Amino acid sequence: MPELPDLHIFSENLKKRILDKPISSVTVYNTRKIPTPDFYRQKITGTSIRDIVRDGKELFFLLANENCFSVHLMLSGKFFIGNQEEAEKIKSKILGLDFEIINQIFVISDIQNLCKVSLNPKPSGAPDVMSKKFTFAYFSGGIKRNEWRNIKSLLIDQSFARGIGNAYVDEILWKADISPESVSGKIPDEKLRDLYEAIPFVLNDAIENIMRISPDIISGEERSFLRVHNRNKEFTDEGDKIIVKTIAEKTTYFTEKQKKYT
Repeated sequence: MPELPDLHIFSENLKKRILDKPISSVTVYNTRKIPTPDFYRQKITGTSIRDIVRDGKELFFLLANENCFSVHLMLSGKFFIGNQEEAEKIKSKILGLDFEIINQIFVISDIQNLCKVSLNPKPSGAPDVMSKKFTFAYFSGGIKRNEWRNIKSLLIDQSFARGIGNAYVDEILWKADISPESVSGKIPDEKLRDLYEAIPFVLNDAIENIMRISPDIISGEERSFLRVHNRNKEFTDEGDKIIVKTIAEKTTYFTEKQKKYT
């Protein structure tokens, strides 16, 4: 599943290719996912994309006519840009935007049919973890209000804070030296500060690594650089054994060195 760093780079690369280009036509391929195709065509055809922004685990395509649509790729959703012949080969297409002036089509697809596309969605109440609203006061207050919860379960809860997914919560907890088996309310205040500061550090570091390894990526995910959540590693670079265990109903990677607060 693409996570926050992937989506950040997707948005930057998509902007380079389709921003401010007139949308000549809109094709709804999957009416189960988009049951009002005429409405989508009416709102999107003839305008252009003026910006693409990431918010949580979604990309928002802001249109020049003040409408917008959001895309949550879920587990296997993909973006594609190419010509008509290439687009026809893509399976499980959901929505396509034709940019006739550059002979390119932007396609959203998902072989598992889980991807969510929404026109003019309502804003979410929880702050994005990279936004100014995600303050330490908000973070620590939320921890205290959910003191009984497992820390990994809480950090991937999008109603608490939007943007962190399974892979990066493991990296964040490893960076903060906190076990994913910890109980939120048992973590000392000084370690909560470490955890809070680990969030932007890990995510920004991931963005830099993905840009270095796959600078033109607009789909999929790049995980080869991850320190602990990495199926190709048995030990961290520091020599600690990586444990793989199901925690919070997710496959979790961590080390015995990480402190467990219970």
